[in-house]
Amino acid sequence: MPLADYLEALLPSYESLIEISMRLGEALLVLIAGLAAVLFVRSLSRRLTAARILDETSVSPFYRLSRDLIVLITVMISFYIVTGSRFIIILIAVLLAAILLATWDLLMNMAAYYAIIITRIVSRDEYIIMPNGVRGWVRDIRPLFVIVETKYGVYHVPNSMMLRLGVLTKRERSYYRLTVRVWGLPSQQLIDNVRDALDNVVNTLLPEDERSAVMKRVIIDEISEDSATVRIIVGMPHTEPKPERLADFVERLSRRLQEHGINHSITLEEQEGYEQRWGATLG
Repeated sequence: MPLADYLEALLPSYESLIEISMRLGEALLVLIAGLAAVLFVRSLSRRLTAARILDETSVSPFYRLSRDLIVLITVMISFYIVTGSRFIIILIAVLLAAILLATWDLLMNMAAYYAIIITRIVSRDEYIIMPNGVRGWVRDIRPLFVIVETKYGVYHVPNSMMLRLGVLTKRERSYYRLTVRVWGLPSQQLIDNVRDALDNVVNTLLPEDERSAVMKRVIIDEISEDSATVRIIVGMPHTEPKPERLADFVERLSRRLQEHGINHSITLEEQEGYEQRWGATLG
């Protein structure tokens, strides 16, 4: 066989080279489009975080899931363009259906999460009552569920259920923020007395059916053998943070600590900058 005929049989024809080049070019364009889509999702995630619409922990799952799906689909489409195999199309459809079925609840809850955040159906530190009987304070809103603290314990309500059932009642609350320094007794006894005094004040200020709606947090800032400094955050339903109401709350707390024989100083700082101090040194 002449060398020219041998090379012609061995090498692809000019038309074949053009077709292969076009397919490779189309596959490259698909890969570039996939990369652009990933970069767009990444940019969108950063903008949502910068605008404080979503936090970093919420954006991260959305970005990773979107990126992985885009990469998978882009690679398979590129492979189909190069090979021309219809099996790839069937495989893509089967994989997408399997992913959709396996992650349906996950996707629904994530979609509901962004709907809750953007529309502000519920927000952190709000008291809610749902038609299914769950009532309490919204502690946090996660990508998959809403954490609701009730008098019976903490419930993790799926985001999709929150949207489907809706919020029957939503009540705002005002915050009392206090810094309490106590001394003169063992530190654990001091902290227990602060908690007891706080419970007593709340019980005297509110009727029984409203007490479960109060948010109470006692955060230990400093502690030593015979002294402690704690921050108290109290969320009171159906109240306005007026100075006289705040003063009454702290005066009651101060009197209760005096009844326990506790040396104390209390600083109340309200969001609008209202500040006043109470205290008593006994013995």
